[in-house]
Amino acid sequence: MQLTEKELDSLVCSLNDFLCDRYDGACLDADADRYRVASGVVRWLLSDEARVTSPEVLLPKAKHLLSFNVVDEMTHTHIVRLVLERTKEMEDGDFLQLQNFFWTTIGYAIRDNPEIIRALEAGGVRVEIDPPEGAGGQQTAL
Repeated sequence: MQLTEKELDSLVCSLNDFLCDRYDGACLDADADRYRVASGVVRWLLSDEARVTSPEVLLPKAKHLLSFNVVDEMTHTHIVRLVLERTKEMEDGDFLQLQNFFWTTIGYAIRDNPEIIRALEAGGVRVEIDPPEGAGGQQTAL
């Protein structure tokens, strides 16, 4: 996986925050501390925390094709496969506009259907119709 400079900086900042939070007093000259920090870093790198350091990693902007299966994990029943495919005549902006249309349509369907909102919330998903101040148009991953 090739990271952009911005993604690399984000990963470095996230790792730095992790080290400050968990290993602030560690002495890398001491074998036990060095091993403890190395073990923690490896676990962190393999965790979801390292993978979702930016909205682009969480919801990447597709260049040619965006598709995913929606499957009931409990029963393994296929529900639907959603596919956005770039045609040869589509410019970059056209394909990004298609992706925006896709997510906007899903957002309006959720917002405008109280039954869907209740079902999502019953399953543990918080649906915010009016997001907190300054959160418009942004994804958050912690």
